[in-house]
Amino acid sequence: MNPLEKEQNARFAALDPLLPPIAAPPSAASEPLVVTAGGHRAGGLLTHVVHAPGAWPALWGPLEIWDLTAVPGDSGAAGLTALLGAWRDRMRGTRPEPDSGCTLAWPSRDAEASAVLLAHGFAPMTCLAVRPPEPPADAGPSRVTVRRAGDGDVEALTDLRVAEWRYTSLVGTAVPRPGARALLRAEVVRALRFSGLVWLAEDDGVPVGLASCALASPAPGDGIHGRLRPGRWGYVDTLSVAPGARGGGVGRALMAVAHRELLRPELRGTFLFYHPANPLSPVFWHRQGYRPLWTMWIRRPAWS
Repeated sequence: MNPLEKEQNARFAALDPLLPPIAAPPSAASEPLVVTAGGHRAGGLLTHVVHAPGAWPALWGPLEIWDLTAVPGDSGAAGLTALLGAWRDRMRGTRPEPDSGCTLAWPSRDAEASAVLLAHGFAPMTCLAVRPPEPPADAGPSRVTVRRAGDGDVEALTDLRVAEWRYTSLVGTAVPRPGARALLRAEVVRALRFSGLVWLAEDDGVPVGLASCALASPAPGDGIHGRLRPGRWGYVDTLSVAPGARGGGVGRALMAVAHRELLRPELRGTFLFYHPANPLSPVFWHRQGYRPLWTMWIRRPAWS
C-alpha cells in the first residue's frame, strides 16, 4: 500500500467507520492521474468503458463511461479539485457521444467533496445504503399477502420490474432502450433460479409488488468491491410496487418478510442502491433503517 492510500484510508476511517479500505478498479486498462495541490500529492485511476446498446448495464446509465477512482490522500478538497481539473484536461478533445458520462464514487458523509463535485457540474445519481443486521421494522396493517415467488410468476414479476424501471428512467439512472423487457425478464428468471429470495405481494390475488434479494460478498471485479467491508451481506436488488398500490403499505409488508429472511447470524448487514432524486425511495429506505454510505456522482454528457 502506497502512502497516498494509507492517508486516504485514515481519512475514510475518520469520516465513516463502515467504509472499507480503498480498492483499485478491476479494469487493467486504467490510466494513472497524478497532481499536486498545496504541496500535497493526489492521484487516481481513470477507466474508460463502452457498453453495447443491448447490454444489461446500458439499461442503467450511459453507453460510454469514464470513471475516476480518486485517491487524494489527505489533500482534502484541494486535492479533489486538482484531480477533477486534470481529468477535464485529459478528456479535452475526446469528442464523447451525447450518451456518455463521467462518474465518480465518494463517501456520502464527505460534505467538502460534495461541494467540489457540484461545482464541477456533477450530480448525485445513486446512493449505496447499508443497514445493520437488526430485526425488521413493524410492517403495520396491510391488506396484502406476501409469498415466495416461483416460476409461474415470471410474467407478473416482469411487469412489476418493467414498471419500476420506467419510473426510474424519470427520477434515476435508467435509460429507455430497445429490448428492455427481455433483459428484465431474463434477470427475473436468473433471480428465481439462483438466489430464490424473491417475494410477491398480492392484493386479493392480484400482484401488486415484488422484492428481489440475494446474498453477496465483495470480491475483486464486482460492483461492491471496495465499497463494503469484507464478509457476507444481504442485498436488496429490487423493490417494486405497482403504481396504483403505492402508499398502501405494500413495500413495508414485503421488506418485513425479506428482512426476516436476511436476518442471518453470518451477515454483516444488508445493502441496496437508491436514487437521491427519487421522491419516494430515500424517505422509505431511511425509515427502514438504511443510511447512505457511498454516493455515485455523474456528469452528463462527459467532458470534451
